[in-house]
Amino acid sequence: MQTVSLGLVRVPTPGTPVRVCSDESLHVSMMVVRTVPGFTGKTYVGQAGMQKDSWTKSGVVRVFSEPPAFGPQDGEVLPAMHAGQGNVIRPSDFWVDADVANEGVTITCYVA
Repeated sequence: MQTVSLGLVRVPTPGTPVRVCSDESLHVSMMVVRTVPGFTGKTYVGQAGMQKDSWTKSGVVRVFSEPPAFGPQDGEVLPAMHAGQGNVIRPSDFWVDADVANEGVTITCYVA
């Protein structure tokens, strides 16, 4: 498996989601999303047009809790469907939002 680090995806303006990556040709078998020690607010991963501030949280796939200064960080593994289809996740389909300006998440992808 090949590792592709997308690094830290920061959100300059809370409420304005940032696309995880612009490369629509990148297809992966798994994405690992982690919070960053020292950041103070919640972060969100979702689809285009997600509304983290709406009561329905439409388009939000996962809400990450405020990260602790040290110790285990909140995170999520987004795997491809186990139907023998290989690399079926397109990172460019995901967006990140945050409650605090210039905070975000780190993203690592794996290509089978």
